[in-house]
Parts: sequence; structure tokens; C-alpha cells
Amino acid sequence: MTDEPRYAVEATETSLAVLEALVDAEDTMGVTALADHVGVSKSVAHNHLSTLRAAGYVIKRGEQYDASLRTLTLGERTRTGIDVYGAAKRKLDNLAAATGETTTLFVLEEDAGVPVYVAEADDGWSPPFVEGERLPLHVNAPGKSILSSLSADRVDAILERTDLIAPTDATTTAPDELVEELRRIRDDGIAFCRGEQYEGVVGVAAPLPEINGSRVAALGVCGPVDRLNGRYLEEDITGQVLSTTKSVQVDLTAD
Repeated sequence: MTDEPRYAVEATETSLAVLEALVDAEDTMGVTALADHVGVSKSVAHNHLSTLRAAGYVIKRGEQYDASLRTLTLGERTRTGIDVYGAAKRKLDNLAAATGETTTLFVLEEDAGVPVYVAEADDGWSPPFVEGERLPLHVNAPGKSILSSLSADRVDAILERTDLIAPTDATTTAPDELVEELRRIRDDGIAFCRGEQYEGVVGVAAPLPEINGSRVAALGVCGPVDRLNGRYLEEDITGQVLSTTKSVQVDLTAD
């Protein structure tokens, strides 16, 4: 049975649209602005706002509305329940401190890669993505690492369902070329991204396959090309990524 809804629940879609509009807005919004943004009447927008407010997902400031931090609570509780996050967090912090670079942990979520944790050094670099954001698997080092750890049938299914977008000229979108690259990553145990998702941003990552029921994941380092390049990237940083990944695998196996 497919998980795609045969009949989408319009009320649920509207509530989510209202909540996401408030999250994305730079300031609070009134009922009229929200109704126009979502494409519903003012009365419908007000009903959804009232329901979301009663559930704690929206707060009211005067006559304006804003998203609450309740979703942060849900996200943190969800993340805490992910085994690989618990095993990797401290090691990612240590890796960021030791290298002075930004470290990441991505987990597989359906057909996307989600950065479940990002650790930045004191004088580090902030990536152009945020924790919890769904990102394509074929455009970054963690995503390609995750794909390399999956069976050929599962990779084929994901690529077939994925819109293989090309954010930059460096992005590979041909399925045959991607499969060949994944074969090399599987052999080497390491994946690189060289401006394939964001121009001027490079990364390196190693896969963390499912162990004792843990999420399929990847651990890596990313940053601007003027910081990460040459032997420093391909030997020094890569070696530390591999060492940290093996340490996380040992902890997951022990659990």
C-alpha cells in the first residue's frame, strides 16, 4: 500500500501552510496578510490560527500572529531519539574543535538527506543550510555517502523518484554517472562534493550504515573552497572524518 494520500486532507494542508507562512515571515502577520498568502478567506485563516494557537503552535502579539517555539520542542525530542545522533554528537563537537571546520551529521529521511546536527568551531563557517532541512542526496558529500551505503535496488528507486536538479554547473544529474560515482565512493569509503550544491562550497563525508537498527547516516566536514582544498582536504580532513566515523560505528555496535 502506498503512503501517498489518496485524498489529501485540505484542512491539514491549510493549517500547515499557515504555520509555515508564519515561520518564513520576517515579522508577525495579521489575519488578512495570512489569508492572502495562503489563498483562503479571512474567516478560514482565523479558524486555523485559533486552532494552532490553542494547540500551542501559534502565539498572538496584539492583533498579529507569530509561530511559537513548540515545533522546536518536537524537533529536539525527535532528534534525541535518533541513536546515531547520540553516538556522534560529542565526536562531531570534538572534530570541529580539532580541525576548526564545520562538521555535520546527515540522516536518511525517505528520499532526502537531513542535517540532524551541525557543529561549528569558534571561528568556523556557517553553512547555507540548517538542521532539519531536507536536501537532495545527489548534490552533497553526505548525501552521496548515504546513497553509497544502500543496496543497488534502493538507490535505483530513490533516483527514479528524485527530481535530479542541478543547483550548479558542477552537479551530476545523469543516473548512470551517479551510479558510477557511488561505486567509487563505496570502494573508497569516502565521498567528496566540489561545488555541486552551492558554488564555492566543498565537503567530504563518510557513510554510517544502519547498525543495530540505527538510522542510515553520514558524517562529514564542509566549508568554502578557499579553506578546504588540496592535501589539507583530501588527506588531513579526510583522515579525521574516517577516524571519527569509525569511532561512531564502534559505539553503535557496542550498543
